[in-house]
Amino acid sequence: GIVTVTQKNDILREIIVRSGQLHLVSDSKVLARYTDGGGKMVNPGEEIAPGLKAEAMHMVEAVDTPEGGALLLRPVEEYAIPNEAHMPELGSVKQANGPSMGLKAVQRLAFKDGELVKSVEGVELLRTQLLLETFDTTPQMTVDVESAQDKRAKTIQRLQLTILETHLVRRDTLSDASHGSTHTEVKVADGDNIKRGDVVATVQILCKDDGVAQLPDRKDDEPIRRLIVERPSDTITVDLGGSKLSLKAGQRVVEGDDLGGGLTCPHSGQVEEVKGSSLTLRVGRPYMVSPDSILHVRDGDLVLRGDTLAQLVFERAKTGDIVQGLPRIEELLEARRPRESAVLCRKAGTIKVEQPEGEDNPTVSVNEGEELHTEYPILLGRTVMVSDGQEVKAGDLLTDGPINPHELLEVIFEDLRGPLPTMDAANQAIGRLQTALVQEVQNVYKSQGVTIDDKHIEVIVRQMTSKVRIEDAGDTTLLPGELIELRQVDQVNQAMAITGGAPAEFTPVLLGITKASLNTDSFISAASFQETTRVLTEAAIEGKSDWLRGLKENVIIGRLIPAGTGFSGFDEQLKAEALPHPDILGEENAGYRRATNLRPDYTVEMPLPQSNTAVLDDPSDTELEATRSRHGIEDRTNLAAFARPAAGEELAEEHVPDPGALEGLQEEGLLSQDS
Repeated sequence: GIVTVTQKNDILREIIVRSGQLHLVSDSKVLARYTDGGGKMVNPGEEIAPGLKAEAMHMVEAVDTPEGGALLLRPVEEYAIPNEAHMPELGSVKQANGPSMGLKAVQRLAFKDGELVKSVEGVELLRTQLLLETFDTTPQMTVDVESAQDKRAKTIQRLQLTILETHLVRRDTLSDASHGSTHTEVKVADGDNIKRGDVVATVQILCKDDGVAQLPDRKDDEPIRRLIVERPSDTITVDLGGSKLSLKAGQRVVEGDDLGGGLTCPHSGQVEEVKGSSLTLRVGRPYMVSPDSILHVRDGDLVLRGDTLAQLVFERAKTGDIVQGLPRIEELLEARRPRESAVLCRKAGTIKVEQPEGEDNPTVSVNEGEELHTEYPILLGRTVMVSDGQEVKAGDLLTDGPINPHELLEVIFEDLRGPLPTMDAANQAIGRLQTALVQEVQNVYKSQGVTIDDKHIEVIVRQMTSKVRIEDAGDTTLLPGELIELRQVDQVNQAMAITGGAPAEFTPVLLGITKASLNTDSFISAASFQETTRVLTEAAIEGKSDWLRGLKENVIIGRLIPAGTGFSGFDEQLKAEALPHPDILGEENAGYRRATNLRPDYTVEMPLPQSNTAVLDDPSDTELEATRSRHGIEDRTNLAAFARPAAGEELAEEHVPDPGALEGLQEEGLLSQDS
């Protein structure tokens, strides 16, 4: 045969000798036929190779030898396996409608196909097993296997299989604070023959006190697990004294309630009977729970002492960790979509909550009127925040969870889009979203006791909600899907209304602070935030112009921000108010001061001087010099025209005012006509 030596780490592990006949073969096709799969089985008389036939059944393998390729014919021993396993002789006793059992023979091979059998002695190749099968049994039934001697042949042992039914009999117990005594009585004796359905034992529950037994409401197939006994001490009788009451049987009252006729309820409970001049009251204990509590019992359920009735929900303000709050701030300002957001109502209507049989999740639908019903799917584990019959509006929460700001904006806009124009609906929807975002951001900081004025957050939120997405360009030059400022769309649509063209249809969008900063018209502002090289390169290629309308770009280049007196619209307002005298709007502060003191006739009210000399309303030396130079007045000839109000001394009689200078000052409004 062929010897195969197996070594591992220079240690001899195994020597396998494959015995058989070796035949040298030079034909490569013949060798290839027996190479794949570890060999091939040939039957007696089958041709193995040209000039070589099998005399018996062999396993033919192609092997390599020093002389060349060869075929190894290994002897094969075949074992026949029956199609059906042999079953031993069986005898059974079976009841008509009782449990039964049977035996099933199963053949199992101990080796897999192609597995190497290593054994010096004989091994077990096939095993026949008997499996026990039972029918119509209960968990209390077991099968007992016993050895019994054959009645016909004493040398033969048989197996006897018996079905046993075991019953656990409850022992007697004494009464305690909540349960009565129990007594168990066995109805059979040892060795008795019993039939199916016979009573073998009874358990009696002994009542502790006298009373009336009451069974709870149950279904037809539901067994009675508990019952309650109403004792005489559980009821009280109230003497009405001839008073007429409006109470009815089944009505619940609380201790201290006015029963009428000057009577006060002595105890809380339920009215059982009103008969004549007496009232029978079943004593009870009321438990007050807060709204939105989780109830663990239903009306009419039987409860025991210590059972949980309800789970109260309390809310209290506590100081959180700012480290935990900062991710929430980032989520809000970046306008990220929550992973498990709350379900929002899309149209106003009336809530209808149903609990389908066999399902854990309730079904919430909104009746929108005119036979319009919208059903909202509720995911498993979500808490419904509305009740049956509740009135809701668009954007209200139906379940718990964080609000998706994008969905909130879409829902409110679609709800307002029908009754209102598109621009008004967009403004109102954006306003409600801005209020919600500011409130959410403030809640995070208020948890730390930090007070921030709303205007600082509103500046950020305004930029986040300033864009709209074009849905239909109409007759405008805009492109569908383009992000553009809301005010620009309003201007374009107003122009279309004048020319009779179709306006652009748009939808308001919410952008995070990162996207809002990069999607601005000012390339200076966008380049200062992120992706500076890309923003400046695109601006240079497209030849963009920055009109410096925002705060950021004006701060970057060192200009006044467009706010307060730096706002361009403020100059137009001043020019309109000081139209007859534009020179008062000079750069000096006096010009602005005069503008605020102008009369409706554009004259200045001046205090009366102590002398009848012409007086200026501005006593500063700088203004005196500016006025002299503007009107060509010389100091040495016209000093009387520029006396100070606080001088308090009479001027020399030879100082006479210049009539031309006085007329010029009066026309300018610096002197009154009375002076």
